[in-house]
Amino acid sequence: MKKILILLVLMTSACSTTDDFLPGFFPDFITDYFKPEVKPYADLPEFISGVETKLIWERNLPGKIENTYSFLNLYKYNEDLFVPTNEKRIFVISSESGEIKKSIDINLDIFSNIIVDSRLIYFGTLQDTITALNISNNEVFWQRVMPSEVMSISEVFNNAIFIRTNDSKITAININTGEFLWVNSQIPTELSIRGASIPIADDDKLFVGFEDGKIVSYNNLNGDINWQAQIPPINTETIIDRLNDIDGRMIIDDGVLYAISYQGNVVAIDIYSGQMLWKKEASSLFGLESDEDNIFYIDDEGVLWCIEKYAGRPVWKQDKFYKRLTGSPIFYNNFIIARDIENYIHLIDSTNSEILGRIKIKEEIQSMHVESNSLYILDKNFSLKKYEINKTLLED
Repeated sequence: MKKILILLVLMTSACSTTDDFLPGFFPDFITDYFKPEVKPYADLPEFISGVETKLIWERNLPGKIENTYSFLNLYKYNEDLFVPTNEKRIFVISSESGEIKKSIDINLDIFSNIIVDSRLIYFGTLQDTITALNISNNEVFWQRVMPSEVMSISEVFNNAIFIRTNDSKITAININTGEFLWVNSQIPTELSIRGASIPIADDDKLFVGFEDGKIVSYNNLNGDINWQAQIPPINTETIIDRLNDIDGRMIIDDGVLYAISYQGNVVAIDIYSGQMLWKKEASSLFGLESDEDNIFYIDDEGVLWCIEKYAGRPVWKQDKFYKRLTGSPIFYNNFIIARDIENYIHLIDSTNSEILGRIKIKEEIQSMHVESNSLYILDKNFSLKKYEINKTLLED
């Protein structure tokens, strides 16, 4: 009835004569109004609960993330949670109680992910520095100026961290002295999506995914290149089609590297030779997850995939969340944890894609971590929550 009244008003009062509209036609703004509304993403699917979740504690911290491209992450080390904020502070919080153990003022704008070991917190800043902060006395242990923004930092490996900067350079740094061990460069692409895959080290090798879909294996002791492999793009007609960034988590398992690119493929590569063992057309800006036999990822259509590690054959796909799911999935205790664009967290059976449970978060999710039966969630308003996941129901 409302639409009929609006149409009558438009026809009788908005136009002085019938000549204002061509006979039998209406302006686009009218016809568009009467087109059936098509939701850009699927409705929440129904499910029969197979898991129980319980909020254990919640801690609200100062700050708010407004930048879409924020790499600030929640990091758990032993029994402590480390939370960097955009107000030049790092909070150390008890994972057991949620109490704030300390607040560290750093006078720097953290930009990259943070890494923590027994002594130091490592982070990159908007001031183009890499900083190691002493946890015991809150003082800078060392700091180095980098050639451009620090996009990602590897885990500590053999007393070194490996830094990827926005100019496609990889730098190895001694964690005890801050000394540059080596630097190696790739040629930046003309156009890329602002993201960065975190370098991963294994034995004497370092693996880095770049914005042109290239994966490079380095000798992590001296920076020499062992091999380079190219993930082929799906389409190469235009410069937009050729966007082929590797921005998510890569996985190494049993001598094989698994990676996925945007508008490209998910691939398996022999880490010793660089030979591509298999590839499957796929597109994702997010990272991979795995269990013993399978790889999991969320594609650009919001479809959650499970494929075999051995050959890349699909095991199952969960497409009831069309255009909803986003980010990297997390595997835990035979189920997948995945978030969506309306700030729901979904719990999905990793063996058959059955939906087991759901948690609603008020604000957009920034970072998640799961350990034992605890799920930690940090949102963009710096609200940190701990949920307990009842594993007994999962095993029934």
